[in-house]
Amino acid sequence: MAFEKTAEVLEQGIARGVAPGMVAGLWTTHDSGWIWLSARGERRKSPSAQPLDVHTVFDLASLTKLCTAVLCARLVDRGWLTWQTPVRAILPRFPGSDAVQIRHLLSHTAGFVAWRPFWETLRDQLGGVEALARTPVHRRQALMRELVWQVAPDCAPGERAEYSDLSFLNLGFALEEVLARPLDRAIHEEVWAPLGMAGCRFFKVDRGVEAGRRDEVAATENCPWRGGVLQGQVHDDNCWAMGGYAGHAGMFGTARDLLLFAGGLAHGQFLSEKTRTQMWARVDQPAGASRTLGWDTPSGDRPAAGKLFSARSVGHLGFTGVSLWLDLDAGVAATLLTNRVHPTRENNLIREFRPEFHEALRRDLGY
Repeated sequence: MAFEKTAEVLEQGIARGVAPGMVAGLWTTHDSGWIWLSARGERRKSPSAQPLDVHTVFDLASLTKLCTAVLCARLVDRGWLTWQTPVRAILPRFPGSDAVQIRHLLSHTAGFVAWRPFWETLRDQLGGVEALARTPVHRRQALMRELVWQVAPDCAPGERAEYSDLSFLNLGFALEEVLARPLDRAIHEEVWAPLGMAGCRFFKVDRGVEAGRRDEVAATENCPWRGGVLQGQVHDDNCWAMGGYAGHAGMFGTARDLLLFAGGLAHGQFLSEKTRTQMWARVDQPAGASRTLGWDTPSGDRPAAGKLFSARSVGHLGFTGVSLWLDLDAGVAATLLTNRVHPTRENNLIREFRPEFHEALRRDLGY
């Protein structure tokens, strides 16, 4: 299959400055889980140019939330949790009431604000960026818990839907308690390894050194307070401050990894049908909300997934310019990985580009 329309849209996107580089990928059930990948552009422009290929590792930003949600779903499958488990039954110091349940964290209906700059407080507490960088990861994680637990929900659970990193920070803490393992290790052992996602990793920060091979990674923002262009360290400031992994961000991986993830879930190899159905159902949501338990669904006049993905599609976006969408009716998954925040997050052309890409891809498929 030539994918001529998709190739043309990708070329136009690079020319328009949507991002320095892009990797597009497709998985479909129609050819025994066939995967197609295509790369354009550069993984870094500054301080020197570096080419990009389909094996390039990207900062997957909030796509981390999908793995956190699926880890939670595995525990529901095993009977270790239910969607209705009160968060305070796991985390006694959780700032919400006994009425806040695991499902509220997953669906962003726990009542938390969207975001707080916890990294600034942590930096000031420890005496500056260099002192923060020298602090061991386990200490950063403990300090971050304390900061997160100082912020209580500002409305009753289920009353409002507001996309919130705080919900997934707390969910990550809860999963660590249930599994008695750090979240990075738990996601690797319980999600990535079973699904064959060999390119996935968290670049844990240890005394200022980010482990891993930076030359495989797409660059993100030029961040003066962290020493320049970020490459091989997480873009999300709160995640970096707490050591490189969290429930809401920190995951790095390739387009193939994401398609294996989507394909494994779609085939029912990984979760029971009952748990998958519950995870992807849009229930108990305030009016106008579009999320399921950890996933988003198409919404608005022109959804990010375009107009050709069915209403029974689930997916997620990431701030760095990444996305994954799975059409449950068509048996098709599409990923678009870009470094649109390189060298600055002020470039927002990705918003109008995403639907163009997904519509071109579906037209090339012919279904």
